[in-house]
Amino acid sequence: MRIWHVLPLVVVVVTGCVYPRRGTSLTSVHPDRVDSGSMSAPPDVWQMTVVEAHVRPRNRGDLDWDDNGGLPDVFVRIYRDEEMVWESETIDDTLEPVWNVTLPRNIEVPHHAAMRFEVWDADTVGGDPVGIYRNHGLPETALPGADSRLLLEGGSYLTIRVENPRPHRGVGVEEYEVRPDELVVIRVQSNSPASRGGLVAGDRIVAIGDQRVSTLGDAQAASALSMSVSRHRNLTVVGDNGRERTVELDSGYVWLSM
Repeated sequence: MRIWHVLPLVVVVVTGCVYPRRGTSLTSVHPDRVDSGSMSAPPDVWQMTVVEAHVRPRNRGDLDWDDNGGLPDVFVRIYRDEEMVWESETIDDTLEPVWNVTLPRNIEVPHHAAMRFEVWDADTVGGDPVGIYRNHGLPETALPGADSRLLLEGGSYLTIRVENPRPHRGVGVEEYEVRPDELVVIRVQSNSPASRGGLVAGDRIVAIGDQRVSTLGDAQAASALSMSVSRHRNLTVVGDNGRERTVELDSGYVWLSM
């Protein structure tokens, strides 16, 4: 009988620690409507488009791409400091694949970062490399608004295009936990009003402007936080040291990046 009395208590304790998680809203900004008076884009952040590739008729072993003499099935991978940040879809049976696809977010390319662009044939088991381009930082030929041809090891080439990064309006709190008296920050987007104001993971937001989170319902608190930049509301935050501090949010953009 004791077991049955204890189990409900355990369930209450466990489930009582689960709080809903949310993120602040973002609004994309059309390039023609970018406010020149707002904070400029961070350095080394770009919008990148993978345009096309031209693949040599035979692989680097001077053999057909397929055993049956067929054409390669081509895809692209982009690495930064040995971490893959993006992979394209595969385009089948062609020596001249065209993607013309823009990466889902801006990409951050510090000048010291080891960048690697790989083109692969997916036909064989594990894939067959078409060619690789390596560089530290952005390729030297990559100029904003112009196509840049990257000569790959093996003689094929890949064409990319970089442009000024796409901005968004918002606060930049990517994820937070909603509690009765506070909003606990889980993740902050880099290059955002939140990050520039010094908000970090683990901070507890206890007030938005002159409104305490404890006086707001979940929906009101979420709305107040998302609108805090446009309404010029500062955040009152409790950090690891247990002390309250004020986080001032600028009116600049969020520059989402990979």
